[in-house]
Amino acid sequence: MEPIREKKVLAVEGKDEVNFFDALLKHLGITDDVEVRDVGGKYQFKSKLPALVRTTGFSDVEVFAIIRDADTDANAAFESIRDILKGQDLEPPSQINQFSDGNPRIGIFIMPGNSDTGMLEDLCLKTVDEQPAMECANVFIDCASGLRDPPQVMAKAKAQVFLAAMPEIANSVGVGAQKGYWNFNSDELDDLISFIDNLR
Repeated sequence: MEPIREKKVLAVEGKDEVNFFDALLKHLGITDDVEVRDVGGKYQFKSKLPALVRTTGFSDVEVFAIIRDADTDANAAFESIRDILKGQDLEPPSQINQFSDGNPRIGIFIMPGNSDTGMLEDLCLKTVDEQPAMECANVFIDCASGLRDPPQVMAKAKAQVFLAAMPEIANSVGVGAQKGYWNFNSDELDDLISFIDNLR
């Protein structure tokens, strides 16, 4: 694993999230002393988080933020990350979307935030709920829902349809973020931005 070079680290699920959070951090003007690392998917947290903690340079990290999807259970996702961190003799926060006072300060945000279930795509879609292209996406999802074998993850399907309606193709929510297709000024991101402000 590449050595850690910055004093603040944001660990996220995958490459798509790296693209999204790189764009959001740039939008917020948080570009110094922060690096975004992906763990290779939600099922990799158990092995990759400990590996990240043991990576050269982690001993100099002052703020360690971890963001993952709630999927079907936000509390279960939170407790899973807490258990992994405690197994590494680190001091995780006692509540979702907050930071501990340890060294390093550790925060865990479970997306989409303020919800028991969901993922990054749900949060992205909420930021563009009023855009005309969402009408197209809603019509498609209504149609697709009636299929014998509908999309397994509707939020992912809906996000893809919304992005397909944009001027330039974006094949993922992360690329959509890089192209400015999600509304980073939306109130829906207030909790997430409040969390990320700890990386300033």
